[in-house]
Amino acid sequence: MKRECPSLFAALLVSLLVNVLLRSQTAYRPRAGLAAAPLCALLLAAVGWLFARCWRLACDPVLRLLFGTLLVFSSVLELLRLWQLADRLYPGAITLTSVCLLAVLPVVYLRRVSALSQTARAVLCLLVAATAVMLISVLPRLRITNLQYTDLTCADFLTAAKDQLTLYPEYLLPALWPAQDKRGRHTLLRLAGYALAFDVSIHLLLELFYGAAMPLRADPVHAAARCGALSIFNRLEWLQFILWVMAVTVKLALYLYALVRLLGGRSKTEDSAAGLDRFPVYLGGIWLLCAVLRKIDLDTALPLRSALTWGFVLLTWIGGGAACLYRSIRRC
Repeated sequence: MKRECPSLFAALLVSLLVNVLLRSQTAYRPRAGLAAAPLCALLLAAVGWLFARCWRLACDPVLRLLFGTLLVFSSVLELLRLWQLADRLYPGAITLTSVCLLAVLPVVYLRRVSALSQTARAVLCLLVAATAVMLISVLPRLRITNLQYTDLTCADFLTAAKDQLTLYPEYLLPALWPAQDKRGRHTLLRLAGYALAFDVSIHLLLELFYGAAMPLRADPVHAAARCGALSIFNRLEWLQFILWVMAVTVKLALYLYALVRLLGGRSKTEDSAAGLDRFPVYLGGIWLLCAVLRKIDLDTALPLRSALTWGFVLLTWIGGGAACLYRSIRRC
C-alpha cells in the first residue's frame, strides 16, 4: 500500500554508501577512522539538524536558487565520477553520453516518491548483498598481519576526521521533507552513523587485504573484488557496473526530487510524480554540463563541493539567526 509520503531514508543511505564504493583511493587509516567516527557522526547530525531549523526561518528565493545550483553541480560530479571510474576499468568501452543516458533516463520512473523509496530499498539490499559476496570472496586473502601497528599521530586523526566530515548534500535534504514527523526519529544521526560505520568497515577490510600498500592502490574496492576467490567479479563485471549505475540513478532521482521542491513548488499530494514537461531540459542540461566539465579534476572538484556545501550551510545559519533576531525584535 502506498503511503502519503514514503520514507526516503533508504535513498539517502544509498546515496552516501555509493560514495565509499566509487572512491578512487582510500582516505585514512581504519584505527584513526574508528576513533573519529562517533564524534564525526554526532557533528554531521548536529549540522543537519541546525540547518533544518535555520532553513525554515531563512528560506528565501536566493537560498533556494543556491541550494538548487549545488544539487545540479553535485549531479554532474556524480556522473563524471561514474564515467571516469568506468573509463579506467574498461578503457574506451563506455562513453560519457552512454553513462548519462544509463543513469538519468531511469529517473523518469523514479519521479514519484513511492517509486524512489521502493527502488532505493531494493538497491540498498543489492549493495549489502554485493558487499557480503565480496567479503566472502576476499576472506581467504585477509591477513591480520597486514594491520598497521605503527603509532598514530595527530595528523592521522585529523586526516580521518577531515574525510569523515565531508559534507554531502544528503545531510541537508531532510530539511526539505514536508513534515518533521514523516522523517523518522533521529534520521540524521542514524544516517551519519550507518554511513561512517560502512566507511570505516571498508577501510578496515582494505587494510587487511592490502596492508601498508592500501593508500597507494587505485580503485581499491574493485581491485580487491577482482582478486578474490570467487570468479563472479571477473566474469560478471557488467552486473557490478549496473549496480553502480542503479545507485547513482537513485542519487540523481533524490536530487531531482529536492530540485522540484526547491524550484518547482509543492504539489498537493506529496507522492505525485514530477511533471515530464521539463525533464528533457533537465536531461539535456545535465549532459551539456557533463560534456563541458568532462576534463575536470575530480580530486579537486569533490573537496570543492564539500567546501561549497559547508559555505552554504554557514550562510543559511547566518540567515536563520538574522531572521530569528528580527522576529524577536518585532515582538518587543
